[in-house]
Amino acid sequence: MAKTIILSCLLFLIPLYAYTGVPSDYSDCLSEYYYKANIAVEISDSFEGIEEIGNNEGFSNQSFERMMKGVGWYKGAPWCAFSLKLIYQLAGMKTTVTGFSPTAYNKNHVIYTDGKLYEPIKPGDSGTLSYSKYKNNKSRYKAIGHAFIIKKAIGNSAVITGEGNTDGDGEREGNGYYEKIRPLNANIHITRWDK
Repeated sequence: MAKTIILSCLLFLIPLYAYTGVPSDYSDCLSEYYYKANIAVEISDSFEGIEEIGNNEGFSNQSFERMMKGVGWYKGAPWCAFSLKLIYQLAGMKTTVTGFSPTAYNKNHVIYTDGKLYEPIKPGDSGTLSYSKYKNNKSRYKAIGHAFIIKKAIGNSAVITGEGNTDGDGEREGNGYYEKIRPLNANIHITRWDK
């Protein structure tokens, strides 16, 4: 009887040890951070298609509007960074993202900036976009004027994003929450909130 119990335990533990003990490209997906980052992407997916009433005055989905107000959004305010803050908050991720898009850039863990890739891009990373019209605005770090979540990298050339306050034409001020494909260039910055 004791041998059967010990054997049963070993048969259970050996595959578990082999699974967690062998490093692979996907070993980091077991961490709490990456679990939450994947939840953030799922939340982003659930927001797709939510439409803005117009001029940042509210949303067609009243539940979404209540949640946005809960993270500080107010009528008339641009809401791309507020939607990112909401996503991270619902996923249980710790960030310093506010309703101001430059706060979505985490200086403590830069993945891609100024056209340079430092680490592989992963789902749940934070994306920001620089605009030349903000170049001389010292309150906007790196002239950032838009924020979004990274859903997936397409090699090292583009990312699939979830974006609030955008439209189908790639404009910053838009009419809803949509998935977009953005080519990587010097105006896109990607950071991670695990540090």
